[in-house]
Amino acid sequence: MKLNLILFRHGELHSRKKILCGWLNLVLSNKGEKEAKVLATKLKNENIDVGFCSDLIRSQQVLVEVLKFHPKSMVVIDHRLRERHFGALSGELSSIFSDTSKMKKFGDLTVEQIPGGESMRIVQKRVFPFMTQIIRFMQKEKVNVCISAHKDSLVLIQEYLEGLSFDQAQKLESDPTEFKKYVINFE
Repeated sequence: MKLNLILFRHGELHSRKKILCGWLNLVLSNKGEKEAKVLATKLKNENIDVGFCSDLIRSQQVLVEVLKFHPKSMVVIDHRLRERHFGALSGELSSIFSDTSKMKKFGDLTVEQIPGGESMRIVQKRVFPFMTQIIRFMQKEKVNVCISAHKDSLVLIQEYLEGLSFDQAQKLESDPTEFKKYVINFE
């Protein structure tokens, strides 16, 4: 039996500046809403039985848009899909990653734990068990699944599914108008 697992992420957020959002519960911008509509149109002919998203509104907004073409699909909200928590840096300009003086203060922000926040390894500890449960769920219930995630949680999901190294996964990029489809063979 072959089942589909489809991954996608949210687009641009309603914010005056490009900031580290993490667990800030920001909504999609007009551009982000348009990106979700483009994605939804691309997915309209896919078979989706269950849609998973995080408890952050932007993830839910994209899933709602996608599932307009799949009205019989079940929706599951799971906090483990949340974006990485940026702690003390939440709301800071995302250019902080290229600011060498701040990088010296906090270390390698792509790997290190941010004060009051999470490292990517901590996020991995919630995303990997989630994915193990999703694969079991798909096999048991014989359902096709889509996941509306965030940049960092999506990278870790792909690391899990593709058996990538942590360093390989950190180089992955995703476009909010595109999706990644995995066909899982349960034979």
